[in-house]
Amino acid sequence: MLKRHLFLIGILLFFISHSTFPIGNQASGARSLALGNANTNLYDVWSANNNQAGLARVKGFSLGLSYENRFGLSELGLSTLNMAIPFKFGTFGLTVQQFGFSDYNENKFGLSYGMQLSSKVNLGGQIDYFLINVAEAQTTNKDGIAVELGMQIKATDKFQLAAHVFNLTNSELTGDFQEKLPMVLTLGVKYDFSKKVFAVVDLEKNIDLPANLKVGIEYHPVDAIYFRGGMNSYDFHFSGGLGAELKSFQLDLGFSHQTYLGYVSQIALKYSITQ
Repeated sequence: MLKRHLFLIGILLFFISHSTFPIGNQASGARSLALGNANTNLYDVWSANNNQAGLARVKGFSLGLSYENRFGLSELGLSTLNMAIPFKFGTFGLTVQQFGFSDYNENKFGLSYGMQLSSKVNLGGQIDYFLINVAEAQTTNKDGIAVELGMQIKATDKFQLAAHVFNLTNSELTGDFQEKLPMVLTLGVKYDFSKKVFAVVDLEKNIDLPANLKVGIEYHPVDAIYFRGGMNSYDFHFSGGLGAELKSFQLDLGFSHQTYLGYVSQIALKYSITQ
């Protein structure tokens, strides 16, 4: 038990050294994880958290649930619920996310909206509320509000551009002491080689960390099956996964491997009502 606690403390210190707030800009969806989290050009229910501009192309009600396990430790679990509700004038999204366990957890609640400005341009944004709970702490829990903004541009039939900003307002968490949320800027491209294969590339820059190049590829050999792979340059880890569709349901599995810490795995289930 002591070794487990010491290992957990070490993992948390690793997160702190790489990002002051793990859930702050945490991607959601096993599809995203499998693609190296190069997700700015994707459009599905997970866009409610990843790039809200993608919500504009969600044409039916969608509900997504995912759970991510990090390095075999339940204390580092990440649970996400995403929802997309389309209307004639755009699509509203909802994100509820929790990282951690009963004694320490970080929570994100987001309300988003995406719309088509034209046949080629999508715009979206989200208002986030963050809350950190620490059991038996001598200080009060910390909370704060942040804003996200995203855009997608379909330049040609095969080529798409995207951009996303997390914490546009450069907000901080307040409590007995302040903690700054990271501001993260991401630019992305997507190229469709065919109806069965596409590649995505994102360049992410947390203003407090080195730039991170993310690359992913998806292969859709038959109607119900998807194969995916990806990589990240920052801590140089590879990822992969697959997806399967059955009528209104889609099940996605994703994983990544970090050299010093081990495997991260995620399972996600999506339910959609197509119009």
